[in-house]
Amino acid sequence: MLSKIAAILDALLSVIKNHVSLLYSMPRTRSVGEFSAKKTVKKKSNKKKSNKGKTPQKEGFTQGITPTEGESVFESYLSVLTHLLGTQEIYENIVDEFSDVVTIQEVTGKNRNPTLETKTFNPIIYYYKLKNADDDEAERETHYRVYSYEKNESSRRKNTFKWKIIDPYDLYQKKDSHGFCQMFAFYIATNNTIGFIDKTKVKETMTKEHLKLIHTHNTFECLQKTITLIENLPASIKNALKTEFSDLEKDPVNGIPPNMKFSDFVEDLKRFKVTDLDDYIETLK
Repeated sequence: MLSKIAAILDALLSVIKNHVSLLYSMPRTRSVGEFSAKKTVKKKSNKKKSNKGKTPQKEGFTQGITPTEGESVFESYLSVLTHLLGTQEIYENIVDEFSDVVTIQEVTGKNRNPTLETKTFNPIIYYYKLKNADDDEAERETHYRVYSYEKNESSRRKNTFKWKIIDPYDLYQKKDSHGFCQMFAFYIATNNTIGFIDKTKVKETMTKEHLKLIHTHNTFECLQKTITLIENLPASIKNALKTEFSDLEKDPVNGIPPNMKFSDFVEDLKRFKVTDLDDYIETLK
């Protein structure tokens, strides 16, 4: 039995390695990101700078969100998308729409776990505010994790289970990157991770370049899943997203062109290629 399990794991690892190798050897194609007027640099602050005087990135897009100083085109869109999906009521409605068992909780810090209900063993998505250098509560980003009741592989006893913290940073995302952790957590909690590469399965043989490719692939795959999810949302949640998008459009700091519709925004998201994420992944801290 052990030899069969070892053979299966070895085959799975081989498939993952081949997939990463394929990503590494992919031909470079001209991408939306190459139209950006500025190359992405690491941001020193989470606060967006003004878009005043900048030219919208219209090539290949319906209209084009204007990147702020130091942003790639992809990051400018990701910033708006994660704001929309991170709106708490909208996110809760999305979770409720696609799962009857997953719940959401806020905890007071990184080392706090969610509150458990008696005899309930369903996955919990939980989030907390990350501290920043200025300790500014209003500017703190939010990080999402999953609390899951899973088989205890380290126990000598058969069929024992324990609560486990699953952090998207550990499996799929670059550590301390911003954006999309709420969606990675959603896909983990709803068991929809097909297409993601779990870096814990291959990290011992990965170079930094391979690790970058894994992060790029997973972020792009998360985008594709999220586009599909948005298109299949009920009208009530879509309308809430449209309303929130209209509110964001009114603030020039978001770089959204006047009269740009939410449907235009989604169509633009579909035009990104995996190579558009290179600068974004490269410059994450």
